[in-house]
Amino acid sequence: MTSITVQANAFSTLGGRKAAGFSFAVVLLPFLLYAAFFIAPVVLIAVQSLTPYVVGSNGGLSDAGGLTLDNYAGVFSPTFRLVFTDSLRNALAGSLLCLLIGYPVAYFISTRCSERLKPWFLVLVILPFWTSYLLRMLGWRILLGANGDISAVLQSLHLLAPGQGLLFTQAAVLLGLVYNFLPVMILPIYVSIERLSRDHRDASRDLYARPWETFLSITLPLTYPGIMAGMTVVFIMMTGDYVTPELMGGAKGMMVGTLIYSQFLQGENWPLASAMSLSLVFVLVVAVLAMSAVGSGLQRLPTLFRKVTR
Repeated sequence: MTSITVQANAFSTLGGRKAAGFSFAVVLLPFLLYAAFFIAPVVLIAVQSLTPYVVGSNGGLSDAGGLTLDNYAGVFSPTFRLVFTDSLRNALAGSLLCLLIGYPVAYFISTRCSERLKPWFLVLVILPFWTSYLLRMLGWRILLGANGDISAVLQSLHLLAPGQGLLFTQAAVLLGLVYNFLPVMILPIYVSIERLSRDHRDASRDLYARPWETFLSITLPLTYPGIMAGMTVVFIMMTGDYVTPELMGGAKGMMVGTLIYSQFLQGENWPLASAMSLSLVFVLVVAVLAMSAVGSGLQRLPTLFRKVTR
């Protein structure tokens, strides 16, 4: 009897170890995949950014050996600083426009549409993603060209000179960015509004709060996570976008993504392009932290407003 018990305990211990090993493998596998597909490329780019740029005899890169910081010195060139500043300005302006347009749309779908109509409105929001990104941009190129419908309307209103179009301008780039990334702003805000308990708004109305007071005191602060999620994702995607500036702005609408793309594939200056890429990541991290700090301050404004008005 004792031997049977010992064998049973041994099998139980062995089975427990196998289960623990299997659980560890299940947890480790996603980390290994993440390391292989995300961490390793970043490490390779970091190493490449420290590699000296030497042109070989055949016109390609030549391995000179050693490490250097000269590539990061090129990041501070006037051209890159100008393009970088324009990119951040366009991304910030586009993100704010997406917020100003997207929040009312998300609020309308969540609070004014019936449960039967909500899915249909959400389909309309994500409908542009069902078509090719390139085809959508080419369609806008036709509309904004000198002979396009939008340019024709603006010419008839004497807002544009005859034969002039909006294509290859900063306005066209901003329009393309907002059009492409507006759904990315709407969806997280919509989810935040949907998660709000109606009891909060009902209690506010029971206390005779006016609609705009309810919105500023209840709805807006509680949907702050959705706003920050949308602003962060849209800002990052706009800053790194290179297709929209290339198609809508041309040489006048160059952004940092386009510059990095040209250095990688056209100039074949991989070390400088890698240094630009890592610098962009660093600036984006700082910008996102700054946006989060500003957003936290804005979230406290309703509380300060109530204290002032009392």
